Amino acid sequence: MKVFLISLKTKTYRRQRAIQLLDEQRLDYEIIDAVDGCLGEHPLLQRYDEEKFILHRGRKALVGELGCYASHMLAWEKAIEYNQPIIVLEDDFILDANFQYVISKIKDWTTKRHFIRLEPWRTKLFYTVENKGEVTLVKFLKVPQCATGYIITPKCAQAFINASDKITLPVDVFIRYTYLHKQAIYGVQPSVVFLGGDEKSTIGCRKKKIKKPVIKIKKAAVRLYSAVRCAFVNIISR
Repeated sequence: MKVFLISLKTKTYRRQRAIQLLDEQRLDYEIIDAVDGCLGEHPLLQRYDEEKFILHRGRKALVGELGCYASHMLAWEKAIEYNQPIIVLEDDFILDANFQYVISKIKDWTTKRHFIRLEPWRTKLFYTVENKGEVTLVKFLKVPQCATGYIITPKCAQAFINASDKITLPVDVFIRYTYLHKQAIYGVQPSVVFLGGDEKSTIGCRKKKIKKPVIKIKKAAVRLYSAVRCAFVNIISR
């Protein structure tokens, strides 16, 4: 299964480190030059809907978040272009020594399971779907955050792109909000992709909220609405 590495050209240390890790496991990979949100030039950045983003998150989007979302969209387009499942990695990953073995075990699952998370999670709201020896596929009833590493099929990629006509959330939160794209989210045990690297996040600090009471009230209402809708989709989706 081909790997697509999302990497900013300007972050040479992160790119070289990621390439070294991929080469060590002799993986077939292609580099996607990540969209630099600071430049504001890429056409996908024009999809940003500031009003709805504030409604969801209680703040404006960081330029790094917008670039990250656009970069993942470029990866989803690759799944559609190649018409096969692909592995998407952000460039701050660590791969388990059994990465290729686990991928070989779960590859057949992608005929019916269209998004498989490869990194760990904390939520306890999941259940086992299938087993292949010591490798287990689980279905999330509460989807974890973070998008460092995952498998995505063309079907899911198209659904994600169709639901991304406006950027109203960070990409990892968009994936969590399954009511927006109607795709079931799965995970694999043991995890084979971990967050790593020595540099700070290229996204920036997400903690600076707009302190107006009306914004807080609207955000709380949207969050409750989203949680209820997600819970329903996570139960019925396959």
